Amino acid sequence: MITKRLFGTLVNGQKVTEYSLSNEHGMQVDILDMGGIIRRWLVPATNSSDNSDNQTKVDIVLGFDTLEDYIADQAYLGAVVGRYANRIAKGQFALNDVNYQVDVNQAGNCLHGGADGFNRRVWQVQELDDVTQPSLKLTLVSEDGDQGFPGQLTVNVTYTLAPSGLRISYQAHTTQDTVFNPTQHTYFNLAGHDSGSVESHKVQILASRYTPTDENAIPLGERVDVAGSPFDLRELTTLNGPLQSSHEQIKLGNGFDHNWCLDAYQSDMESPELVAKAVDTASGRTLSVLTTMPGMQLYTANYVGPEPIGKGATEYQGKHAYCFETQFYPDSPNQPSFPSATLKANEAHFSVTEYRVSFC
Repeated sequence: MITKRLFGTLVNGQKVTEYSLSNEHGMQVDILDMGGIIRRWLVPATNSSDNSDNQTKVDIVLGFDTLEDYIADQAYLGAVVGRYANRIAKGQFALNDVNYQVDVNQAGNCLHGGADGFNRRVWQVQELDDVTQPSLKLTLVSEDGDQGFPGQLTVNVTYTLAPSGLRISYQAHTTQDTVFNPTQHTYFNLAGHDSGSVESHKVQILASRYTPTDENAIPLGERVDVAGSPFDLRELTTLNGPLQSSHEQIKLGNGFDHNWCLDAYQSDMESPELVAKAVDTASGRTLSVLTTMPGMQLYTANYVGPEPIGKGATEYQGKHAYCFETQFYPDSPNQPSFPSATLKANEAHFSVTEYRVSFC
């Protein structure tokens, strides 16, 4: 149920290993120990009872064929990102009356934890080879001061391949109060990673409000009602309509690159709730997203370009995929009205996100 192979070697001599999780339902997910990257996700091409290796499989996530391409990648394809997913304005925040300056790596702000974030690290891996639900437990220790963040942070990310899809659980504790906001940055295309635009796909997000941003994707501090706007995706909506809207926020993001405030969220949630769906009507393939987190960023791959070349010599372009990044809201450390992303030294972070694949 779990196999592995050498994927490449970093310039410092570290080996990068690819682990393949597979189940009897014809699903296989390939994960790198560098960045916890989901490199490949194979699903049956048809809704057939034949889940054998003889059935044609479709790869539904964008990725690369070589380690060198992942090192060159600036779009976080498939990676676990942190310490703080999304953006912190100017890389600055105050915590316990102490001002912190963390790494600034995009438009004067901190994006996804800084230039040397979790996506660049080789994680320790423990294989949990359950007969029906194979799992990988990835562990990383981020030292006090890493990218400017306070506290030594120990993070565990566990990938479990269930019959219906992938369950991702995040656990963390810190030696000092800090901010922590992990997410998974996989780019999905349910028609196949090499099938081009997703603008004919349908998306649903169960959220009544979203957080509009400035030109650098920093939230303005408001939670705005989605009604009457392209951000109203409470019903399954074909993407090409809202993506072609003249709405100012769509223009600023060159598409969707925004956080939705999820209706299902409760601060004491233990089990993930359904928050989003995507449907490729041509194949009937459906992706369901469940989470315990308060927000979710829908990103329509607006700035993905042809280089590095994708798997199988595929030239990826903008709008060729979508990301469902479950998260605390962007810039929460500077927005007192947003759900808090503070992780205290005497507490533990635990959250769960599931990506389930089915046929409609």
